[in-house]
Amino acid sequence: MTDLEVYGSAALVGAVSGMRSMSAPAVLGQLARSGAVAIGHSGIDVLSRPVAAHGFTALAVAEAVADKLPFMPDRTKAISLTGRAITGAVTGAAVCSAKKRPLIWGALIGAAAAVGTAYGMYRLRKRAAKTLHIPNVALGLAEDALVAAAGWCVASRLRTVASA
Repeated sequence: MTDLEVYGSAALVGAVSGMRSMSAPAVLGQLARSGAVAIGHSGIDVLSRPVAAHGFTALAVAEAVADKLPFMPDRTKAISLTGRAITGAVTGAAVCSAKKRPLIWGALIGAAAAVGTAYGMYRLRKRAAKTLHIPNVALGLAEDALVAAAGWCVASRLRTVASA
């Protein structure tokens, strides 16, 4: 992979974290657990442990369900945004670790993409709900589809490169 592809993948997993904070760790955890991606760095290799990979997957499913509930806090609130930035940073660093690039760049890119996407998707959903009168549940499901597609893109790219 070129630097642009690696850092682009770090940005994409960060964006996934901005939409659904647990989905990016779930995708990378499952890839690492299956051996498709070798994360390699001792601080991040926890993602490859089966209990962590399965735990993040369960949390991702729970988060997707919880997102549609009316009492959930906005993703731009400090606690939600911090969690998204952290998972974006960790998964961005994991991508860079797997591709032998500096972790700091992956962490910075992943965190920035997570925060930017969190704000962007928040505004997009609010505007679509108000202007187009689309119910929040439908918007959440559309966002889930986008998260799944982005996760699949990252997984297929990292898996393809790992097997090449």
